[in-house]
Amino acid sequence: MSGTPTQTASPTPTFAAMTPAEAKASYKKIVEAGCNAAQELGAVEESKAAKVVMTPKSEAYKDYSAAYFASPDTYEIIWELDGLYACGDWFNFSMSEEAGVEAAIDVTFDEKTGKYSTSQTFDDEVYSYVSTVTDGKVSSVYSSATKNDTAIKYGNLTAEDLLILTTAVDRYLAKNG
Repeated sequence: MSGTPTQTASPTPTFAAMTPAEAKASYKKIVEAGCNAAQELGAVEESKAAKVVMTPKSEAYKDYSAAYFASPDTYEIIWELDGLYACGDWFNFSMSEEAGVEAAIDVTFDEKTGKYSTSQTFDDEVYSYVSTVTDGKVSSVYSSATKNDTAIKYGNLTAEDLLILTTAVDRYLAKNG
């Protein structure tokens, strides 16, 4: 048969529906994989507001492994990895498990989009997020509070990424010795 190739519509991906308990169990595995990847390979989280960089511990700079940059010239060390989207929810799950309690994260799954919605309450304030998953790890997070999308990339940190960490550390140490 010859002629012009016909164009076929790409099928819309479909996802299996999950109960909130199934979604929570699935999400827990996803955030564990993401945090493990971030700790092993490093991670960069980038939004309109800031860029966060985390190196593997083995590649820490002067014993520091995470920092952020906000334009035009704010560089700060990140002291706790639970402050990163790549690890925050996993630390919540794992610390809750250690304490023998259920993690206080509500999780739902949207089978139309394949995205996970999470909410947690801290100091009487509800924080809600929508996470996109790629290759079994969270690849972006939308925060309803900030109306901001944050893209997450694992591994392959650039010299520009690493400059955020070294600048934050050098400034901190110059100020605080």
